[in-house]
Amino acid sequence: MYIAVGNDRQWVSFTQLPGFEGLAKPEYVKNAGRIKDVKNLNDMINAAMKQKNTDEMIELCNKATIAISRVNTIEEVIEDPYVKESLLTAMDPLTKTQIWMAPPPVLTPFLKEKHRTMTFPPRFGQHNKNVYGSVLGLSDEKIGELMEKGII
Repeated sequence: MYIAVGNDRQWVSFTQLPGFEGLAKPEYVKNAGRIKDVKNLNDMINAAMKQKNTDEMIELCNKATIAISRVNTIEEVIEDPYVKESLLTAMDPLTKTQIWMAPPPVLTPFLKEKHRTMTFPPRFGQHNKNVYGSVLGLSDEKIGELMEKGII
């Protein structure tokens, strides 16, 4: 989770949350004091945070009007219904690994028609034979020669 204590009044509210009372020290009343001892302060906050789960902290901070937000894992982001409906997917034809990507804004209308799927990006050199042979007209022998020399 991410917590933003934006001013001294919020700090006082934060130190009154159950489990965070030990942070109510005179040297931390003003932001300058908290910044001066930020390493120790962060260690104490982290120790207190380990006693609460995310949902408990969100409830406590919301009641105290302290800004807090859940930080999701990649898996949680992908499963979020607001995010999931806009993601693009592609599957690697060799490993069957599925990947998710945020769509480039310019392609969004086009990709909606394609059910938000794309082909997996080609591997390095995967289309060499087609490009050098069919498109550029080189023979299989010439392509083999270029490959042997490490040119392609």
